[in-house]
Amino acid sequence: MLTAILTWFTTTVGKTVAKWGVILSTAAAIYWRIYESGRSAEKDAEAQRDAETVTRRKSIDEAVDRMPDSDVRDQLARWVRHDG
Repeated sequence: MLTAILTWFTTTVGKTVAKWGVILSTAAAIYWRIYESGRSAEKDAEAQRDAETVTRRKSIDEAVDRMPDSDVRDQLARWVRHDG
């Protein structure tokens, strides 16, 4: 069985199939590498955005903690609708 497969790969058709198989598998490997690289870069960018958001939220929380209660109420009152 193995001999038949090896013999087939020595024919013109077998060589052509093997050549195109190597070319396609190489192209697929290159494509996959580029895809994973882009995916990894996007994950890193998302992690960076999350870290910046956490830092900003922490600084806002600290600023609100330092404000007197009356000022906090005044600031929050701007966000509440007064319908009636």
